[in-house]
Amino acid sequence: MFQLLLLALSFLESPVFMASVSVSGSKPVGIVGGHRTPPGRWPWQVSLRTYDYKASSWEHICGGSIISPQWILTAAHCIQSQDADPALFRVQVGEVYLYKEQDLLNISRIILHPDFNQFSKRFDVALMQLTASLVTSTHVSQVSLPNNNSTFNSTDQCWLAGWGNVHKNVALQPPYQLYEVKIPIQDNESCKRAYRKKIPDEPQSVAIFEDMLCAGTLGRGPCFGDSGGPLVCLKSNKWVQVGVVSFGVDCSLNDLPSIFSRVQSSLAWIQQHI
Repeated sequence: MFQLLLLALSFLESPVFMASVSVSGSKPVGIVGGHRTPPGRWPWQVSLRTYDYKASSWEHICGGSIISPQWILTAAHCIQSQDADPALFRVQVGEVYLYKEQDLLNISRIILHPDFNQFSKRFDVALMQLTASLVTSTHVSQVSLPNNNSTFNSTDQCWLAGWGNVHKNVALQPPYQLYEVKIPIQDNESCKRAYRKKIPDEPQSVAIFEDMLCAGTLGRGPCFGDSGGPLVCLKSNKWVQVGVVSFGVDCSLNDLPSIFSRVQSSLAWIQQHI
């Protein structure tokens, strides 16, 4: 059982497997249990790309969010290396469809959280600075960040969006439209108990730390390709990003919640740079 769990985790933790989607639709990525997103609903949602020489195109590898006119928030494991070359990445903004004929944006600087641990996935967040500031529009705008004293729980209206599969083995078809799903936040203690119950022989195989947030339920949550995407909750009539997709088990096809990096835990570090 533990070996099966590790296999599932390795799939979700790999930024290439979890995030990559070819135009042929052969690689599974995306939101499970959701529906198509209309244009402009999540104007901060971005697609992070790297160049695929075999396909001769910039391929989607991860999600991300606009948190200021010149800064993108994503998952550190999407970048992997502290010294990653910004020229290896591009960003698509303002679109609900992947691979539209539009100019992709260049990155000038990448900063991984100094406490990011690629094994435990602690502080799995990274910042990417665009070479030029974005022009705000109905389809391009930043998401709000939470306050240090804000609280979020299962009673909040929280949503996740991403590109790709609508099911573990059902590929997203052209025109590769963004999908969204409403998912519940779960407190960390309940999350820990759920993982311990599911894998009682190896209770330490997945550790849930304070800088992590659990959300999602059976049939609703992130899958391959959603790493780095924002989990947002409606608070005081505005959308606030509370989490960044980090890892999960078996594409939300069991009752274990997925794990997100808790934005509040990295708030001081984010504000220091942006």
